[in-house]
Amino acid sequence: MEFLVSLTDGPDVDLHAALLNPPAGATMVELRLDLYPSADVGSLISASPLPVLVTLRSTAEGGLGPVDTSQRRAVIREAREAGAALLDVEFTRDRHLIAELGLPPEQVVLSWHDPSATPSDLTETAGAMLEATSGLVKVVSTARGLGDLERVLELYRAPVADRRRLLAWAMGPLGVASRYLAPLLGAPVAFASWSDSSPAAPGQLTIPRLTAVTGHLGGAPERLYGVIGSDVTESLSPSMHSAGYRALRLPYLFVPISVAEEHELEMLFAPQGSTLFDRVGLAPAGWAVTAPFKRSAAAAATLAAPRVRRADAANTLVLRRQQVIAENTDADGIVGCLTSRGIDPQGLVAIVQGTGGAARGAAVGLDLAGAKVVLRGRDTGRTTTIARGIGVESCPPDETPRDAALLVNATPLGSFARDPGPFSPREVARASAVLDMVYADHPTALESAAGAAGVPFIDGREILLHQGIAQFAAFTGHIPPKDEMRAAIRRADSSR
Repeated sequence: MEFLVSLTDGPDVDLHAALLNPPAGATMVELRLDLYPSADVGSLISASPLPVLVTLRSTAEGGLGPVDTSQRRAVIREAREAGAALLDVEFTRDRHLIAELGLPPEQVVLSWHDPSATPSDLTETAGAMLEATSGLVKVVSTARGLGDLERVLELYRAPVADRRRLLAWAMGPLGVASRYLAPLLGAPVAFASWSDSSPAAPGQLTIPRLTAVTGHLGGAPERLYGVIGSDVTESLSPSMHSAGYRALRLPYLFVPISVAEEHELEMLFAPQGSTLFDRVGLAPAGWAVTAPFKRSAAAAATLAAPRVRRADAANTLVLRRQQVIAENTDADGIVGCLTSRGIDPQGLVAIVQGTGGAARGAAVGLDLAGAKVVLRGRDTGRTTTIARGIGVESCPPDETPRDAALLVNATPLGSFARDPGPFSPREVARASAVLDMVYADHPTALESAAGAAGVPFIDGREILLHQGIAQFAAFTGHIPPKDEMRAAIRRADSSR
């Protein structure tokens, strides 16, 4: 796979030093002259050990460059004369310059970007661009819904000329899946960010993040899996599951799929053959589901495991012809972590803080393992109703059950650095173990409290691994390669 990395590290970056040390795996560099208008193009191209694509992205297409034709002509001519390997030429305002400046077609990347939406005539736009004289054609829109993602992906199957030249994906959180899929569906080059902190466009990924998920594949996957939530762009699940596929040599793909509107779930929570990915030639076989869609996942099932029905929440959907099978491996995540630490929940009092899908799944899992579960939430009436439906006890938000030994945070508290802990220091100090379903890039207040009290602490990464092991088996029917999946979580976490 060819990787082109975009240099966008800010106006104060030493461009020469950066170009001399491109990210590992890069085969080409994009120099965004709209971000560096005073740069000496010739010296930069000469300094780069890799071929350079010169881009002057206009303000009309999401950049900082001019829209004036004369200004653009001068910069493109200078870049060509300076020895740029490739020249980005905007279809809307620059295509006449290909003939006017005598640009060799193989040097031209004919581009079109919509920084705000995905138009309904995207196929027509791509078709017109592919009929023009250029080496590559780059079509990039912004996804505002799953329908936009579908329109972008269907370009790789559309009846347009010479799709081998086509680079197409969508920007934004809802378009991230298309960035993983594009090179597998035929895009000859993958555009990647220089670093996690400097994407050239919303949703752009680094080479390590791309290869962690797609590096074991040489083309379109035989099966597609994914994690679905309101924003799953930072989920560790794709790296974890992909490491399992790589270890077992399974030609499967696992991608993050963010969903803006709940009604769009019907395009995903459906039997094989009837999802949006089926319509673009892929074969979805299962979804991991996270907040806030676990109840919707349970409702979409044609066959649900008993603990799904009891918790009214599913975090795992297995897709079959005519069937959507629901399971809840959040229970396996919580109980598996405890048993791996030598803690038997049988007979222990467990407070589960929260009332959402994760909390309900955790409560059911602990109850089935023999714990005395008490559900606690902010709204006493809601908590009481949910606890009664699950078949566990509940308590008011300001009350601590006697002899509480296990504390489970099943709320989002801790996602942000300044979040308070869901349990008081006194509750933590009296506990036998603390479990936090959040995994953050900073120590949470709950983790700090457990550390100060010397209480065993289990964070969301461990829970993710144990629920993911059960999920992997449900999806693939194979014994999960636990060590490889655990190592992948650590790698993905440290790289961010």
